[in-house]
Amino acid sequence: MTLPEPLAYEPSDQTSVVDESAEDDATLISLPESTLDYFGADFDMAGLVRRLDDGDIVIPRYDADDEDLDTEIDPFQRANVWTPARMETFIETLLLGWPVPSIFLVVESDERYLVLDGQQRLTALQCFYKGEYRNGKEFKLQNVAKHLKGKTYADLSRPEKRRLDNMFIQATVVQPRGKDGPQSVYSLFGRLNSGGVALAAQEVRVALYMGPATDWIRELNKDADWRALFGKKSARLKDHELILRSLALRESLARMREDWEVDSASFDGYTPPMAGFLNNYLGDNRKLQNVDKESLGEAFSKACGLLHSADVRALRYTTSLNAAHVDAVLASLMQLCLDNVAPDVGTVQSALSELRSNGAYRDSITRSTSHRDSVRERLRLAYLAMKGDDLA
Repeated sequence: MTLPEPLAYEPSDQTSVVDESAEDDATLISLPESTLDYFGADFDMAGLVRRLDDGDIVIPRYDADDEDLDTEIDPFQRANVWTPARMETFIETLLLGWPVPSIFLVVESDERYLVLDGQQRLTALQCFYKGEYRNGKEFKLQNVAKHLKGKTYADLSRPEKRRLDNMFIQATVVQPRGKDGPQSVYSLFGRLNSGGVALAAQEVRVALYMGPATDWIRELNKDADWRALFGKKSARLKDHELILRSLALRESLARMREDWEVDSASFDGYTPPMAGFLNNYLGDNRKLQNVDKESLGEAFSKACGLLHSADVRALRYTTSLNAAHVDAVLASLMQLCLDNVAPDVGTVQSALSELRSNGAYRDSITRSTSHRDSVRERLRLAYLAMKGDDLA
């Protein structure tokens, strides 16, 4: 049985990605209770705004190349970002002295607080104190109680300002503990969603592990050949996640390529589930302290160039991208580039054809794709094919 040849590729507004590892999302990472500490705290509104302005409380934002997404709304929690009318209603609620829901904060390693849940409330509060929305338009109350209509924060009377400044909001502060602490926060982050729209795994990941590594992946995502291979940029950061998978599994491949006969049970380059594996990679390399950024970036660019030259549909399985196929061929080509034995375009074309007709490879990219055996097998076969070796 052979893999079906990809159908003619026609760019669309939404790139479809088949990812059989979706079952190992944040909610399925099982960790002991002792990995999280938490306590309650009360914050006054003026203090919250001051901490936000000073950067001591961080609202997760990730620029997924918004110029191509035609929106001024942050990609993180994009589906339930508040409208100006809803922001006005929240501020009015505070000015009336009515209770509001609590927020969740996470203590970062540098003692800053990361907003786990409550982004929209805190954004509305910060904008009102500043006197303008994030797009620069004046934040003036309109559809509110008569005595508040037309007011900005600066227009409030002294008693109204005091009432707002001194009003408290309850917070649950979460502190990760030990090596598995960040994984537990990741799992908790995926479960918390007051707006009712589930966050994508990578949206959670780039907020929790924000730093030089996620910034670098954002830059790699702009590579012209990668963009041609993937298609339109993903509002839910699936393109970022596939780059991350390829980088992380390239490192796994480097450990195993010298001895393909090693028993898969002893293969320590990858530990399922995939979500946890990617989290650990970002956690270990958050500041790029263990990464040769220049060499690996060049390898990624060259690998994408080879694939694009060989076949613009190279990463697609039928009409959709296949996540397991993407990580296998990209990781293999990156490693060959790093070893200075990169194949020519003709070899890449032959390798893609051979992989599509190989039953073992088909199984490894379509069945239990996050299991250790499947990961090891697809990396092995893709590497050998791209190197020009026989898969028999």
